[in-house]
Amino acid sequence: MSGVKAVKAVFFDIGNVLLRFDPGEVRRSIAAAVRKHPAVVFKLAWSSRIADGVERGTIPPREIYRLFREVLGFEGDFAAFRRLWCEQFTLNEGAFRLLKRLARKMPVYLLSNTNHLHYEHIRRRYPFSRHIKGAVLSHKVGLRKPEAAIYLAALKRARVRPEQALFIDDLPENVRGAQKVGMLAVRYEGPEKLESDLQALGLL
Repeated sequence: MSGVKAVKAVFFDIGNVLLRFDPGEVRRSIAAAVRKHPAVVFKLAWSSRIADGVERGTIPPREIYRLFREVLGFEGDFAAFRRLWCEQFTLNEGAFRLLKRLARKMPVYLLSNTNHLHYEHIRRRYPFSRHIKGAVLSHKVGLRKPEAAIYLAALKRARVRPEQALFIDDLPENVRGAQKVGMLAVRYEGPEKLESDLQALGLL
């Protein structure tokens, strides 16, 4: 592979790449707020139907809030719900530094399964959003990784062919999804490993 000459756009996942979060800790925080066992919270609030709707954007923020109140018994107002829903991320400084280095050389995009509240919170709080060319987000396009259509939407957004795009994600199934449409993809396993992968590709 000829590295920079071949790759014309890089796509980063957000969760557990650019931002760290622990799903178990999130469930425990929500469980404490509604005074229920974390397993109960997971069963009621993270059913496949609800998770799918949240990430596709078919369940809007106010509807998520209503579900928290009616299904989980959450007693706070919408502002309290938003804090509980969003205050779970910490910036991964190592991955952010690599994004900035890449962004000085070529267009960098986000490609993430997320939702409106999370992304608005992320966009306001974390600096990497100022370095990107654009974002393809599940709740905006109504598609989720690892569906082929979301990768194709990302390629169209960046105006590149599959072989000209690099995708970085922490989940193996999402990496495989990108590879199936012809993209170059690497699994994120920490900033040191990613830096090594990028150097091997001639991108740093």
